[in-house]
Amino acid sequence: MSTQNQEGNRKRQRGASAIEFSLVLPVFLALMYAVVSYSTVFLLIQSFTYASEDALRAAVAVDCDGLTSQQCIDNQITPAVRAQVVSSLDWLPPSVKSIVLGSAGEEVVVNCVGDTCTVEVRYDNYSTNPLIPAVTLPAIGTIPRVPQHLIGRASLRV
Repeated sequence: MSTQNQEGNRKRQRGASAIEFSLVLPVFLALMYAVVSYSTVFLLIQSFTYASEDALRAAVAVDCDGLTSQQCIDNQITPAVRAQVVSSLDWLPPSVKSIVLGSAGEEVVVNCVGDTCTVEVRYDNYSTNPLIPAVTLPAIGTIPRVPQHLIGRASLRV
């Protein structure tokens, strides 16, 4: 085989490699963006669940001597739970904190019925105000496809 023939094959191969790269690159970037976006969503949900669990552990430590059950829930348990959730989610950016927690944790849902308390932390309308915005790619669609509300919930018998 002559040297000129080998050189011509290499040049044609370089062109084919460039075409293959241009076809594979968007798919690779979409995959990486999806991994980062979904990881963020999973991180938020897990953090909300952990904060709810941590808040219920704080509720167990509340002293309700001399109070009725409802007084204890309203005056002791609910403020302690909300304060613990705010403390656990202190790392969130301010824009997300205001949506998820409100100004002082008033968005955290504390529901005590009988001897069971449930704490729920919600990020309502995540798709309208996401941490990482969705991207629409041709032939692939919108990345990421996530639920409308991200919720972390925990229950405990107290």
